[in-house]
Amino acid sequence: MINDPKNSAPLVAVVTPVYNGAEFLADAMESVQAQTYPNIVHVILDNASTDATPEIIAAFKNRKVPLILGHNDSLLPMDQNWNAALELIPADAAYFRVLCADDMLMPEATRRMVALAESDPTITVVSTSVQRGGKSYDVGWPNDRSVFEGDEALRRYFTNAGAIEALQVMMRRDALNSARPFFDLNVGHSSDIDAALRMLKYGRFGYVHEILCQVREHEGSTTVSEMHPLKIHFNDFLIMMRRHAREAFGAEYDDIERRYLRFYFRRLLRWRFINGDARIFAVHMDLLKRIESRPGLIDFADSFLDLILEKTGLRPAWYGYPW
Repeated sequence: MINDPKNSAPLVAVVTPVYNGAEFLADAMESVQAQTYPNIVHVILDNASTDATPEIIAAFKNRKVPLILGHNDSLLPMDQNWNAALELIPADAAYFRVLCADDMLMPEATRRMVALAESDPTITVVSTSVQRGGKSYDVGWPNDRSVFEGDEALRRYFTNAGAIEALQVMMRRDALNSARPFFDLNVGHSSDIDAALRMLKYGRFGYVHEILCQVREHEGSTTVSEMHPLKIHFNDFLIMMRRHAREAFGAEYDDIERRYLRFYFRRLLRWRFINGDARIFAVHMDLLKRIESRPGLIDFADSFLDLILEKTGLRPAWYGYPW
């Protein structure tokens, strides 16, 4: 039970904003019910679904893990719905995490993540190894360490030396006070990683070296249907750099951003003239214009010169992500 005086384990809220999630929602909810952690609540906000989502949610009432339910009468944009879901988190919750309706937790996920967070009160973000699309990936965090200073974690993230699955992190509840709304509505498709990176400015990063989450990739997901085809992550990465990397890199930052922009501009030309995809080129030119970074002829020429200098060893190449 929530607030059971016999239960000294901190309360954890698993938050699932869902819209027409009938295909996978039952698996996600079952994975929360199967958690071995003793004090957990599942917060679910139904974003005006028109499929069997309400019936699936109803079938999980009165199970071991209690539900806190909300329902939108009309469809909200994704980030607004996610922020509304966070408002349903109980005031006495110590930790929270988002679990998308198409993802799943391993039974030990919450127990392992809370144990690491409780070992160090300065940890603001806890992440884990994940299985994505049925495959496990080496995300780069050193195996002999589980705790990293926030600025080191940021440097590793931006230099491809430590990936963070933004939707597989747990945070302390007071993180919700770091910004209103918590998920920024003005950062493209990356409000989730934006929130995680923001919290690394306030404390340490904890990493559990176990596969504790499963991420599904399917045609209906935003990642597969929009992010990947249009390469949106290239632009989002630039936005995240400008919001979160300067403090971590200090005097090095301007050079790092220039290197990334040259790399990005070359990719633009490849998409347009080698791959023949005028649509992606136009989308990115518009996105870059919005953040006052639209390249001109001089910028494209500079990006080609940069490639020559890289090939001759006179300049270092970009780190490799995004790709």
